[in-house]
Amino acid sequence: MSATFAVIVGAVIAHWYDGRAKSMPNPGRAQRLGTLVASGLIVGESIWGVINAGLIVGFSKDAPIALVPETFAPAPWLGVIGFVGAIVWLYGWMLRRSAVVGSSVTHRT
Repeated sequence: MSATFAVIVGAVIAHWYDGRAKSMPNPGRAQRLGTLVASGLIVGESIWGVINAGLIVGFSKDAPIALVPETFAPAPWLGVIGFVGAIVWLYGWMLRRSAVVGSSVTHRT
């Protein structure tokens, strides 16, 4: 996949989320949560890239923490399913947290 495809998918999801956020009792909170989660995904991916590069150099292996062999055919699809599942869970969590009216919110997961 190209980077352009990821940008388009992200823009479509952001447009959908912004529409949902505007209908929340506290739209400002919903927008802030969306920004925080998106920023966290970007920074987390960057940090992981640096850690992975260090592991590759340190262990002199292309895949130092590979969980399955390269010949394991379902691996790409399992990765996509896991990523989509994480995104669906995160957006659901943000929408549930944004539905709470008021600025005083108890911490729960």
